[in-house]
Amino acid sequence: MLKTSYLRNTIGMVKLNLDKIKQYLQSLFKDEVSINKIEVLGKGWHAETWRIIAKVKDIERSFVFKQLKGEAGFGHDYPSDRAAVLLMAHKDFNKLPNHVKSIDVGYIDNEGNLYSVGNFEEFFIIMEEVKGEPYINDLRRILRKGEASSMDYERLKMLVDYLVDIHKVKYSGDETSRKRLYLRRIRDLVGHGEMIFGVIDSAYPFDNPYRDKFIELEKLAIDWRWKLRQYHHRLSQVHGDYHPFNIRFTEKNELIVMDRSRGEWGEPADDVSCITINYLWFSLLHTGKFNGVFSQLFKTFMNDYIDKTGDEEMLKIIQPWYSFRAIVIASPLFYPENPEHVRNALIRFAINVLKIDVFSTDIINDLIKE
Repeated sequence: MLKTSYLRNTIGMVKLNLDKIKQYLQSLFKDEVSINKIEVLGKGWHAETWRIIAKVKDIERSFVFKQLKGEAGFGHDYPSDRAAVLLMAHKDFNKLPNHVKSIDVGYIDNEGNLYSVGNFEEFFIIMEEVKGEPYINDLRRILRKGEASSMDYERLKMLVDYLVDIHKVKYSGDETSRKRLYLRRIRDLVGHGEMIFGVIDSAYPFDNPYRDKFIELEKLAIDWRWKLRQYHHRLSQVHGDYHPFNIRFTEKNELIVMDRSRGEWGEPADDVSCITINYLWFSLLHTGKFNGVFSQLFKTFMNDYIDKTGDEEMLKIIQPWYSFRAIVIASPLFYPENPEHVRNALIRFAINVLKIDVFSTDIINDLIKE
């Protein structure tokens, strides 16, 4: 009689008993299945494979069960990464002549049950409905009136306090994992399809007029990738996309956030830059410079955050995050309504901020100059 088998994943050992493997294969092949043997086929840096020998419709067949590993890095850090690789493999294996065929792709739940998703075409998520008004409406109101109310400063404090609270949670895993996850976050900042390189490729026309500026920006960004490697001790709980469209205030003035992005652990400067770059943007829309009410909101936010966290080190780290957020807002795809002088000022800021060692709100006007 075959014993229970165990397949490894990144959080320990997934217990797969024969009954559950059998149930899965029977649901897949719509017929009776008997399992004769399960054995390790191979182990490598990226994956582990197991051979399953089973009888299906009275015909003996041999299958290879493969799981990707996440603890070694290689862009497989999160379950979503590993899912992406396997989902693509399932579709692409069967399109290439003479390639081994994929029979199915699926997932294992926390009780060891196996489920098929092999007939996927697209995926979806269902969430609760969000109440309240987006924070971008507050910024638009301040822009129209040219002044901020006491409620605006109260909400600013709430925005700061939320980040202070979540950033208190530091990564508690081993040092090797901490380094790997921090490097992943920095690598994504520079090279991910949704971040610096990806935004330049996708959020601007192919023949955009900023070619030379973006070449300079990308070279500077690569330098920052190497500068930031040493700061892995900062790995913290983050939101990852803390901008005014993802923040709402309810009728009771409660803060609600949406669309957390790019993983649980990251660099606090990501969140701080994501929200505060909007005060620069609206200041440029307001006066064409960094001054007035929006500069005051920016400075108040930064001073309050640093006072409450003591994180002055962030001012040595935040530059590439600001660069990324600036080219997002400057994008003609995302924000076609931006006047050219605002777009150009943001792109200048995105490049010049990468040239300074320590960020300060006092030098922002210098960073947006021609």
